[in-house]
Formats: sequence, C-alpha cells, structure tokens
Amino acid sequence: MFLLAAAIQYGLYHRLLREPLRSPNLEEQGAALWRWIKIALVWQGLVIVGSVAYMIALASHHPSGFAWVSPAVGATFGTALPLQVVVMATLRSARR
Repeated sequence: MFLLAAAIQYGLYHRLLREPLRSPNLEEQGAALWRWIKIALVWQGLVIVGSVAYMIALASHHPSGFAWVSPAVGATFGTALPLQVVVMATLRSARR
C-alpha cells in the first residue's frame, strides 16, 4: 500500500504541478498550485477514510499483534512522503 499511495501522490505532482512550476508565469504557477492542492486534499481524504474504514472493519477480529495495521499506516505514510518533493519544487520555483 505504501508504494501504491506514494506512486499516486507523486503522479499527481508530476502530471499537474511539475511543468507549471517551471514556468516564469506566476499566474500559471498559482493556478496549478491551487488545482494540485484541491486534488491532493481529495486524494489524502480518500486515503484517510479508507484507512479508518479498514481499521474499523478489522478491529474486532484482527490477528494478534500490530501487523494488521500496516496497510493503513503504509498508505498514510505513502501519501505523505512525496509531499517533500512538492515542497522542494515549490520552494525552488519561489526563489526565481
């Protein structure tokens, strides 16, 4: 789940935000950033809702130990890690 969530989050950045951040046009950068923020928030909301639903569904009859939560934790961290790439690209574009 970690790799899938990370790939989707990075794919959103790559498809929606990478090229507009390289543009010298500030209006284009701003519009692309807001569009990416909206879509990324929806994606992260879906991941959180899915993770909570998974944990609720398995909470009553999960196997012993803590490994049963790893798909939910992996999906959550998988969406968070590629955000570092977005932050660095945004800061790089702001320096110009």
